[in-house]
Amino acid sequence: MSLFGSFEIGRKALRAQHKGMEVSGQNVANANTPGYSRQRANLESVEHPIVAGTSMAPGQGVRVSNVERMHSAFYHSQMINTASHKAYWDMRQETYKTAEAIFMEPDDYGINKYLSEFFDSWQELSSSPEEASIRAGLREHAVTLTQSVQDVYLRLQDIRIDKQDELEMRVDEVNRILDEISEINDKLRFVDALQQKSNELHDHLDLALEELAELVDIQVHRKGSGAVDIFSGGQLLVQENRAFHLEAQAGEEGHLQVSSHRGLPLNFNAGRINGLLDAINIDIPDIQNSLDNVVTTLVNEVNDLHRAGYGLDHTDNVALDFFAPLEGDTPASMQFRVADAIMEDSSNISASSEPGEPGNGETALEIARLRDHREADRLHGSSIMEYYRGMVTSMGVQAQESERMAETFKRTEAQIIEMHRSVSGVNLDEEMLNMTQFQHAWHAAARYLNTVDDMLTVLFTELGR
Repeated sequence: MSLFGSFEIGRKALRAQHKGMEVSGQNVANANTPGYSRQRANLESVEHPIVAGTSMAPGQGVRVSNVERMHSAFYHSQMINTASHKAYWDMRQETYKTAEAIFMEPDDYGINKYLSEFFDSWQELSSSPEEASIRAGLREHAVTLTQSVQDVYLRLQDIRIDKQDELEMRVDEVNRILDEISEINDKLRFVDALQQKSNELHDHLDLALEELAELVDIQVHRKGSGAVDIFSGGQLLVQENRAFHLEAQAGEEGHLQVSSHRGLPLNFNAGRINGLLDAINIDIPDIQNSLDNVVTTLVNEVNDLHRAGYGLDHTDNVALDFFAPLEGDTPASMQFRVADAIMEDSSNISASSEPGEPGNGETALEIARLRDHREADRLHGSSIMEYYRGMVTSMGVQAQESERMAETFKRTEAQIIEMHRSVSGVNLDEEMLNMTQFQHAWHAAARYLNTVDDMLTVLFTELGR
C-alpha cells in the first residue's frame, strides 16, 4: 500500500467509529422509548482486492458492515401470544367480578336474604293467618324481592350493553391498527426496494403487533422485505399494504359476532374482543337465564298453591294468583311482580286450605315448604334456594378461575418481557462503555492521520532538496 493509501485507512476508521458513536447515541436517546430495540454497529475489516502482484497485507481498513437490530423473534412471538391470553382472562375476570358486585352475596341486601325473608313470612303467616300485620309484612317482603330481582337483572343488562359498546369501540381500534400496520408494510417494502433497512420501522411494526395482540389473537407471517401478513380467527386481516377491516354485527340466534370484510365470522381463541364476545353472548345471558329460572319456578309453584287456597274472607275458591302470571317472551325477571289483587288487599292472600276457616294456615305452610322443595325440571333437581346459591357459587368459582388464569399469564408475560429486554433492551452502562471505546478509537485514528501527514511532510521536504 502506498503512503497516500494510508490516508484511506484513517478515513475509514474515522467514519466507522463515528457511525458506532451515532448508534450508541441513538440507543441512549431511546433508552426509555416503548418498543425500542437497541442497535449495534457491526465492524469488519476491509480486505484488499485480489490482484496479481499486489500485496494483500495488511488490508484496507475497517467498515460498518451493518447496523444490527438486537431482537428475539422467538421471545416477541411468545409475548404476543401471552398478551392475547392475558387480555382474554382479564376481560372474563372483569365480567364476573362485576356480576358478583351486582348480586351482593353474601350480604344483607342480596336476593338470597330477600328469598329467605319471603319464605319466613309465609311460615309466620301459617301460624297466625288472621294477623293483618303479618299479611302486610309478607306483601312488603314479596315486593322487596321482586324489585331486587328486577334491579339485578337490569344492571346485568346494563353491563351487557356496556360490553356491546366497548366491542364496537375495540373493533374500530383493531381497524385503526390494521391501517397502521399496512402503512408500515408499504414503507418497509419501499425501503427494501432501495436495498436499505430501517430498524425503527421494524420497532414500530412490533409495537403495533403487540397492541393488536391484546385485542385479538393473531398469526404473523413475515416476508423477506420485513412486511407481514396477519391472520386472525381464520381470516386474513393484513396483506402487504392492504388492510381488511372488521365489523361487529348480529349473527345467528341474535348473538353478536365480529365479521371480516366479506361478512364471514371470525373464530377467536383469545384477546379482549373474544372476552367481550363471551361476556355478551354467553356469560351474562347465562346468569340472566339462571335468574329467570329461579323466578319462573317461584312464580309458578307459589301461584299453583295460592290458587288452590282461600283468602281471609273467602267462602269459596276464587283462584287468585299471588304473583302476576308470566306471559310472552319478556324475561321472567322483568315480569316479576306481586299480583294486583294482593297489592290492593292483603286479605286476598290465600293462607287457608279450606273455605270459611280464617285460622287455617295450611296453604301458607305449603308455600313456606317450597323453600326446600326440589324441582326436577327447570332447576335440575334442586330447590329454589339451592339453585340460587349454586348460581352465585358458580359465579364466584368462575371469577376465581379467571383471576387465577389472568395472574398466571401476567407472571408469564412479565418473565418473557424480561427475557426479551435482556436481548433488545438498552443498557446505559454498556452504551457508556461503547461510547468511550469509540471515542478512543476515533482519537487514535485521528492521531494516525496526523502521523501519516507528518511522514508526508518529511517526504516532500526531502524530495524538495
